[in-house]
Amino acid sequence: MESETTQTETVEKVKATKSKKATIEPKAKAQFNWNGVDWGVLIAKGELEHWRTLRIVIQLREKLYAGKPKQLDAERAMIRARGLEDVLEAKEITDPVERAALADEIKDEGLCEFYRREGKPGIWIPSNQLKAMVKENWSCLGFNKKYLGTKNRLAECLFVFGPDKDDREWIYLGEQPDGIDQSVCHSTGPRGPISSIKRKEYVLRPRIEFILRIAKEVEEDLSPEILAKVLYHAGHHGVGADRSQGAGTFEVVSVEDCETWPK
Repeated sequence: MESETTQTETVEKVKATKSKKATIEPKAKAQFNWNGVDWGVLIAKGELEHWRTLRIVIQLREKLYAGKPKQLDAERAMIRARGLEDVLEAKEITDPVERAALADEIKDEGLCEFYRREGKPGIWIPSNQLKAMVKENWSCLGFNKKYLGTKNRLAECLFVFGPDKDDREWIYLGEQPDGIDQSVCHSTGPRGPISSIKRKEYVLRPRIEFILRIAKEVEEDLSPEILAKVLYHAGHHGVGADRSQGAGTFEVVSVEDCETWPK
């Protein structure tokens, strides 16, 4: 008798669960089509009308250098190599013998490499590096002061992506780097002369394609004329590491105005 009661209760619970699910599903659909509005259609319309989409291709003149340190404690290693750690520790080296010994000491800053991705062969850079390039040169030319308020609009209404819509956060550079450059830098820190070794992966004269999207509502402040000046100046300023040494300069090969994401 007890067994039959248990079975009956189980059946009732299953029926109640199915009934509950049946009442939940229509509500979810009603929310998406609230008050007779088909939000799917509106979102698809926004995809077509909201953005100005540009397909941009740049050609580097020489080397594109990697800037991501390979070792996990690279930030601290770079601080040590530049002698800034001693500023924090507030140590002053006055002994001339010790200072001379430090002058001969060479510290390895480690290797800067391009990104490797699990399950994705080749070398990559994140597409946000290109957005940083646009923002940096926008400020260099003084547009952030000339057009007040555009700094925030540039950050929140302009986006840069890789050409692959399904993998838009990344830009593919090739199967492997073309080489590694090594240089020795000399500087003077609180503890005296310091030498450090820098090693960087590079790709030689890559052609980079990316997608730039601007919300049309702010296009008046981010006009094509202004954007063209920013891209032209960025070509002389460079992209990637060692820009202050003249690396990473490029020419703008093409700018294509697309209605939607180019295939």
